[in-house]
Amino acid sequence: MEYDLEAWTTCPYDPAHRVPRSRIQNHIVKCQKKRPPLSICPYNATHRFPESEMKAHCQNCPQKPLEVEDNRPGGQITVPKPILQREYLPETDPNHECWDD
Repeated sequence: MEYDLEAWTTCPYDPAHRVPRSRIQNHIVKCQKKRPPLSICPYNATHRFPESEMKAHCQNCPQKPLEVEDNRPGGQITVPKPILQREYLPETDPNHECWDD
């Protein structure tokens, strides 16, 4: 029986623990209760490292989003023109009486 090595990952709390990738979140929840706390990566919650290694990991994390240049024009936010109710209501004279109906 042959196993796909890509489908398995190592527990961040105990390197002896090999877990299927689909179960790593459940495993981490159980394993973290028995071990000293590790810092959690802001890009992937299954990445756990000691505080001293976290900065280096965050700079090189594979799940870190690519930085996109913001090309939006700066300045003040434009506010839409207020809609005036009178533009939508027909002009009526409250004193006008219609006896033709």
